[in-house]
Amino acid sequence: MNKNSKNNKNSKKVSNKESENKVVRISESKDFAFVESFKALRTNIMFSLPLKDGVSCRKILFTSAGPGEGKSTATVNFAATLSETETKVLLIDADLRKPTVHKYFNMESRVGLSNLLSGMNKREECIQKASNYKNLSVITSGILPPNPSELLSSSAMDKLFEDFEKEYDYIIIDTPPVNVVTDALAIASKVDGVAVVAAFNRSVIPEVTKAIDALKFAKANILGIVMNRMVSKKGGYGRKSYNYSYKYKYKSYSSKESTDSDN
Repeated sequence: MNKNSKNNKNSKKVSNKESENKVVRISESKDFAFVESFKALRTNIMFSLPLKDGVSCRKILFTSAGPGEGKSTATVNFAATLSETETKVLLIDADLRKPTVHKYFNMESRVGLSNLLSGMNKREECIQKASNYKNLSVITSGILPPNPSELLSSSAMDKLFEDFEKEYDYIIIDTPPVNVVTDALAIASKVDGVAVVAAFNRSVIPEVTKAIDALKFAKANILGIVMNRMVSKKGGYGRKSYNYSYKYKYKSYSSKESTDSDN
């Protein structure tokens, strides 16, 4: 390999890393594939969890096996895309360790979920309206507590869901990675469905399998895998871009489909 090729390769790695760290919202993206992939994800999940008689709200939890797999980007953009269907959506940042949802909307996170669960603030003080999305409300993480898992598994969390189910059509929850901490497992059985986010050419089947098994043990209804960072090659609409796709039913995967980790 010549020197120039090596430099180009290193440059590409830096570019990919920058893409991983970039905060991207649907309203700010002009990438056709990026926007349409979230619309497809919205359709698939809505069909997976149709509203039925006597059910006025659906609660959907997003998590991943490990960090750095694009979980929060998927959660935020799914919630934003869902709100465009004229349904009332509440997005909750339940990652009380390394929250990021507030960054997508340039919001303050000092008052949020932890404040509400601990009784420090009233609910009206913890709900913020998302700019550019009239049907999307957000509860940020709030003050980082010393006991995240205990707060999320508390009766206060049950009461929160019970109250907000009366006001919203969908409640979308962003949680920490399953294989890192148990926070997502604490509320997995309280929601209607769980979507597991995996990153193309980063996530590996054994780690995703471990997360799936833990969620199943926690009696979660696993909707499927959201595979992101797939590169769309030049085609009918033009250019390469990072894409999202929805893979329904994890059991259809085999060990042959494992990808190598970037780490």
